Amino acid sequence: MLSLLLLAAQLPLASQDTVRAPRDSARDTTRARALETVTVRAVRGGDAAAAQTTLGAPALARGYTGQDVPLLLQQAPGVTTFAQSGSQWNYSYFRLRGLDQSRINLTLDGIPLNEPEDQQLYFSNFADLANSIQSVQIQRGVGTSTYGQASFGGSVNFETVPLAASRHGAEVQLGAGSFGARRAAVEYSSGLGDDRTAVYARFSNQRADGYRRGSSHAGNSAMASAGWFGDRDLLKLTLLSGAESNGQAYTAVPLETLRTDPRANPIDGVGDRFRQSMAALTYTRLLSATTSLATTAYGFDAGGWYEYPTWVDGTAAPRWNLASRWGGVLSALHAVRGAATMDAGVHALAYRRDHMFDARADLESPGYGNRGTKQEGSAFAKLAYAFGAATAYGDLQARASNFHYRPTEGSPVPAARASWTFLNPRVGLSWQATPVLRAFASVGATGREPTRADLLAGADDVAPDDVDALFPLSRVRPERVTDYEAGAEWRTGTAALRANAYAMEFRNEIALVGLTTPLGYDVRRNVGRSYRRGVEAEASWRPVETLTLATTAALSRNRILRYRDEASGAEYLDVPTVLTPSLVAGQQATWQATRALALTLDGRYQSRQFLDPTGDPARTAPAFFVLDGGAVIRVAGQELLVQGRNLLDRFALTAGDVSSRGVPRYFILAPRSVEVNARLRF
Repeated sequence: MLSLLLLAAQLPLASQDTVRAPRDSARDTTRARALETVTVRAVRGGDAAAAQTTLGAPALARGYTGQDVPLLLQQAPGVTTFAQSGSQWNYSYFRLRGLDQSRINLTLDGIPLNEPEDQQLYFSNFADLANSIQSVQIQRGVGTSTYGQASFGGSVNFETVPLAASRHGAEVQLGAGSFGARRAAVEYSSGLGDDRTAVYARFSNQRADGYRRGSSHAGNSAMASAGWFGDRDLLKLTLLSGAESNGQAYTAVPLETLRTDPRANPIDGVGDRFRQSMAALTYTRLLSATTSLATTAYGFDAGGWYEYPTWVDGTAAPRWNLASRWGGVLSALHAVRGAATMDAGVHALAYRRDHMFDARADLESPGYGNRGTKQEGSAFAKLAYAFGAATAYGDLQARASNFHYRPTEGSPVPAARASWTFLNPRVGLSWQATPVLRAFASVGATGREPTRADLLAGADDVAPDDVDALFPLSRVRPERVTDYEAGAEWRTGTAALRANAYAMEFRNEIALVGLTTPLGYDVRRNVGRSYRRGVEAEASWRPVETLTLATTAALSRNRILRYRDEASGAEYLDVPTVLTPSLVAGQQATWQATRALALTLDGRYQSRQFLDPTGDPARTAPAFFVLDGGAVIRVAGQELLVQGRNLLDRFALTAGDVSSRGVPRYFILAPRSVEVNARLRF
């Protein structure tokens, strides 16, 4: 990898005239935009042989009223979502092909977002983040190499609003809706000025009571970026910060309770408060007309507290504290030489998180203050070579990481370490059979280390009595998947169809077993061999200029070949994986009724989900269909959105688990609701 960067640095620069030509603003914007997307291009699939969906700004704005990002991603095939509050805010999550988002690589302009220890991102920390997103690409399966954690179930990379191509102006958004929802956002963009600088800033504030009792949300967030665009250089600063205060609702509820009290929340009355910030500085250099190099240094700071519902003699719930910091450097090289295109990258980070709990006289649990640290390094190279109508792809990533658990000072618990190395190859072939038909096939393999929660069985602190059960940390094996993909895309001026088949074959998958710890962590264990196989499709059709129809579907079979329940010793063969419906389908219709009025309908069907890997049909969340709809009025550049959700008022159970007593429990979707959002542009 180092040799590639040195080779690029030696490439000749294009000649510069002694007398500078007059500026061409359109050309300047195009060149600046190209420089701005180097790190994004490095992690995106482009035309690679991968199953992928890209949602642009119009798709992200569809029905957007400030909801959490995961709820926007359900437009793509194979994505399922749920919110603990039942509504659009608080804590929400998505799954890709049934794999949770802690096993999905997340990046923002190429910067890895997953917190290294638990490999998770809590989107609630960055309220209204989607307001600053230009596009998002969702790669299903192992996809292509990227920065940060392994793209095990897939990768989701966000591209922020472009500085160079943004219009000059300001925007104010005001919204309100059911369950006490209200929001305000203000945004400013300068566009690319004559002094070759550009700035963007956005601040948001939103509040909601939540549908479930005690599942309130209060969030503030800000994003700012500034850049200087030279003839061959870009220097860009990006700042992102957010703070939230949520009522906790991470405990699911038995069905008999939900039927009489659908807003039930067993932990009503406890909450949390967290803040998270990111700063990134990127320097991009156009080395030649066909080669560019971008380097980014970034850092995160996060912390806060959360409560656990233990009351003694009317006292307040105790609080657990977290504080983490991490930072890294990544570099991306993009080069084109005739029929060959290469993207290469390197990345290194260092991380630490402190877990703290203060002892209280009215609690039996002693206080503690342990620390987890992690280091990670990776490098990848991607090569695409076109010959005739076909293009061959090769992609190789090397990645190493280590984790160190440092117990509370003075504790008899020993320190513990674990290290992992992975070599993740991918190869593929695409064929442009006709001007409207493209086909592809690929195979790739990737490995992933356990999270801290996996290693410590969800414990926030290791007690002396648990040492024999949890140590050494190598007892939890890293998981690995080989992913076979094949698909085709057909596109004309008014219609498009994309379909693919896949087979993901797992070794030592760290799979959900349907249980959660008292603090809300999912319990997962190695299950030997398992697989996820299926077909996915998405299609769109514009029969007339004013009407667009679209649909997505994902049909799959997902199995664990052998699962042994540790508590009972019972063994189950060929059982369904947890929270992985065999059919997920979406439908969309957009009708431009008049120049000023557009109407939308969005349907979503999800088949039943198993809550634990026993195959017991009594431990399932039933199938459901939900219909949303909206109306958008646009007059003189101003916009008013009225969005209705769950219009049919369906009783839908979106996710769940099984209690320690074997009782199925569920998260519920809020009943019919409405939100109104106004965009005022200046």
